[in-house]
Amino acid sequence: MYLNFFSKMLNALVMVIIVSCSKKDNTALSPSGSLILDVGISVAAFNVYNPLKTADLDAFIIGIYNLQQEVVEQYNGASEIPESIELPEGTYYATAHSDNNLPAEFDNPYYFGSSGNFTITAGQTTSSTITCTLSNIMVTVIYEENVIQDFTGYSTSVSNSAGSLVFGMNETRAGFFDEGPLHIESDLSYSDNEGNVQTRNLSGDIAGAETGKHYEIHIDASLSDGNALISLNVDETYETETVTLSDKEMSGELLITEIMCNPEALPDGGGEYIEVKNVSDQPINLMGLVIRRGSNNDLHVIGDDLPLLPGEFALLGRSDTATAEVDYVYSDISLVNTGDEIYINAYGTDGTDGAVICMVDYGAPGFNISPGISIQLDPGITDVNDALLGTNWCESSTAYSTGDLGTPGTENELCE
Repeated sequence: MYLNFFSKMLNALVMVIIVSCSKKDNTALSPSGSLILDVGISVAAFNVYNPLKTADLDAFIIGIYNLQQEVVEQYNGASEIPESIELPEGTYYATAHSDNNLPAEFDNPYYFGSSGNFTITAGQTTSSTITCTLSNIMVTVIYEENVIQDFTGYSTSVSNSAGSLVFGMNETRAGFFDEGPLHIESDLSYSDNEGNVQTRNLSGDIAGAETGKHYEIHIDASLSDGNALISLNVDETYETETVTLSDKEMSGELLITEIMCNPEALPDGGGEYIEVKNVSDQPINLMGLVIRRGSNNDLHVIGDDLPLLPGEFALLGRSDTATAEVDYVYSDISLVNTGDEIYINAYGTDGTDGAVICMVDYGAPGFNISPGISIQLDPGITDVNDALLGTNWCESSTAYSTGDLGTPGTENELCE
C-alpha cells in the first residue's frame, strides 16, 4: 500500500516597510529611509509527516542585499532585528533561509525564499514579501510486502555527488538531499535452498531530481516470479506523478517495435531510430534503463524522464532530426545496417549486465532490411519471445516526415 507523504510549503512572510526621508541637518548626507522589518512564519499542518516539528524564527537567517549582491544587513534570527533599520536610498532585495543546508541528512528540511527587488525612495513606503519553501530534495523509501516476506535483509542507499543516506529495514525517516541527480542502490538478501546467502541488487537514477519535491521510492521484489522493481511517487504540491525503474527478465512489459537502421533520406547519424512500446497495463518510465547494441556493448543510459502509459510508444532517435516524432536522443550508439542485437535492459553494475527487458536480433533469419525502409513488428505481437522471430517482422510501406518509409511513434502496419 502506497503511503502519501505531503511536503507542504513553509510560508515565511517578511513584510518590509520602508519609510524614506531626507535629512534636515546641514551635513548634506544622501537621503535615507527607515526600514521596519516584520517577519512572520505561517506553518501549514503536514498531513502525515512534519519534518520541521516546530517553526522557530530564530532558526532562520534574514539578509538584506543591494543589487551588487553585497550584504547590507544580516540577522541571525528574528529576535536580532531592531525595531527600525536605516538604509540609504536604492534598490534592494531580502532573503530568509533556515541554517541547515547539508548535502544529505535525515530529518533535515532546508527552506529558502527571496523577495523581489524593492526600491527605497524618499517620501515613499515600500513593502515586500518573502515566501520560503522546501529547497532541498525529500526522499522516503517504502518496502512492499513482498520484500518484507521473501527477503531476510534489505537496505537502500540514495546518494548524490556529495553524500549518501542508507534506508534500512526499519527506517521511516525522510532523507533530505542537496540539489542534483540522485542514484538509488537497493540490496536484497535471502537464503537459497542450500542455506547460502544470495543477494539481489536493484539500481536506478533520478537524473532530473528537483528541489522542493518529495520522491517516495517503493521497493518491490519477489522470489516466486523473479520480478523486481523500483517505483517512485513524486509529490509536488498536491500533484503525484508515478514513474517506474524496473529489473525484470524478458518480462515483455516493453517491446522494441520498429528499427530504422539504414536511412536513405538522411545519413545514418541523423536518421537512425528505435521505437519502444509499453505493452503492460502499468505506466513505465524509461529513465535509468539502458539502450545497448549487442555486438560491441555500446550503450546509452536514458537520463531523462521518459514516462510511457500503457499502449504508448517512445521514439528513441540517434538525433532529433531522425523524425518529427523523436522523444529522446541517444547519440552515442550507431546501428549496423546488416543486422545486430539491440537490447533494452536494466543498468546492473556497469550497464551491460542488468536484467534484459526486451531485445531484438534483426540480423537473424526472417528479417529483411532495405535502404530507406524501417523494419517493424506486427502490431498483433505482444509477447517478448514472439518478438524475437523474424517472421513476425516486415518492412514498412508508409512514408514519414523525411520521405523514408516507416511508422515512427505510431501503430505499425500489419505484416502479411
